[in-house]
Amino acid sequence: MIQFLPLQRRRTVQTLVVLAAGLLVSASVLAGDTARAITGDIIELDGKRHCLFGIDAPDPGQRCMLKNGKIYDCSRIATTALMDLLAGASVRCRPTGAMRDRCAIARCAADGFDLSGNMVHTGWALADPVDGTGYLGKQESARSRRHGLWRGAFEMPWEWRARSSRQK
Repeated sequence: MIQFLPLQRRRTVQTLVVLAAGLLVSASVLAGDTARAITGDIIELDGKRHCLFGIDAPDPGQRCMLKNGKIYDCSRIATTALMDLLAGASVRCRPTGAMRDRCAIARCAADGFDLSGNMVHTGWALADPVDGTGYLGKQESARSRRHGLWRGAFEMPWEWRARSSRQK
């Protein structure tokens, strides 16, 4: 048999639950785990930019092509994919000590899951040819499943950057 709490006690319990939830949210924000995606491979956490270790994603302005010939902003889609991984998650980063373009390279996790690995798994980032060899298996899997960038044609981000900088 289900018993119900008296109305006054139920309101007290509800108030305590709401207060506890508020404290948890406040503690989460104070702990500094709210991150935002800057690009498909850069996040901002506690006002500091972190370049995700071992991956490279399309840069702003880079375009890709679907099999049907449609051109799309793959940089924006990659950034959105990273935003999705960050949404509501507790994010932690461990800087490696290296820098890339005035950005601290870091191993970052959202709710304990490797952000770099997830971006490669979804196909919206590529394993860095130098540092990201540990992600090559995930990259091959995304490629064979035709996920993310692999559903069409694209230029490797490092090649696109090199070509773009020569044209300036």
